[in-house]
Amino acid sequence: MTPAIPARSQPVTTKPPGWPDVVTLGTLPAGESYIVHARHLGTRIDTRVLSGDIVLRQVAGAAGLTFAFRYGVAVTFCTSAEAIAALDLALVAHVQEAEEHQEIETATVTLNPGGKERVEDDGLILLSDAEQPRLLLVATVLAHSVMLSRDEILVSEVFDRSVPLVTDLQNNGKPRLSIPEVMRMVGRVLSARHRVMGTAQAGERPDLLWDNPDLDRLYTRLEAEYELRERAEVLERKFGALGDFTSVLLDIAQDKRAVRLEVAIIALIAVELLLSIGKAIAWF
Repeated sequence: MTPAIPARSQPVTTKPPGWPDVVTLGTLPAGESYIVHARHLGTRIDTRVLSGDIVLRQVAGAAGLTFAFRYGVAVTFCTSAEAIAALDLALVAHVQEAEEHQEIETATVTLNPGGKERVEDDGLILLSDAEQPRLLLVATVLAHSVMLSRDEILVSEVFDRSVPLVTDLQNNGKPRLSIPEVMRMVGRVLSARHRVMGTAQAGERPDLLWDNPDLDRLYTRLEAEYELRERAEVLERKFGALGDFTSVLLDIAQDKRAVRLEVAIIALIAVELLLSIGKAIAWF
């Protein structure tokens, strides 16, 4: 049987200052096989305050072992998913811009003491032990995968919305889109790009490997299973294409705003001339 891992807060890095990259909550249940639930809860989790939330710690203790990442993902190792909903309800109190529809990814981890660590064809992850660095590495890979899934959906939605705009540009020479709508589209693209490539660093090797080089082989297998690098590169190319497209929309929006400003100035000048002519006629 696997001994329980004591709950503790473990800052891996602090970016921004005072915000641990990941906080550990709860304990790993005794057993040899675990369900791993990764959920994208929102834009950011305030990891500074998680360890001090007594209610959250109690709920997390009942759910299993949870790694809460500051970029909005929680990953729980459990033997039953029944307590996950209560845990997420407690976590949402510390989530910024909570997602209405969570992106979820699951995996199964089985302990294989003395055996080789590998990922089976059916996705089963075999670990040689339940030491925290190994579990954190699995959690990090699942967290990156669920982040990529979330933003793959977002990018797909933005591309779908851009189709009629491209058609308008092709047929009419201008898109039927208001300036605020353009700015919102640009904001969604920039936010997703920053989250995946900056905050979560989904295409980069975890800092955890610097202190645990023995986990390199396991990470290579997990990265290949979830295609993290390839998916991040595809997203980066799509972000680049969307960036070019949104730049065109911004130029059009700015031109539209400039035309409106010119029309307003001409109208003001015309009103002033009419008032001056009226005063002159009245004086005579």
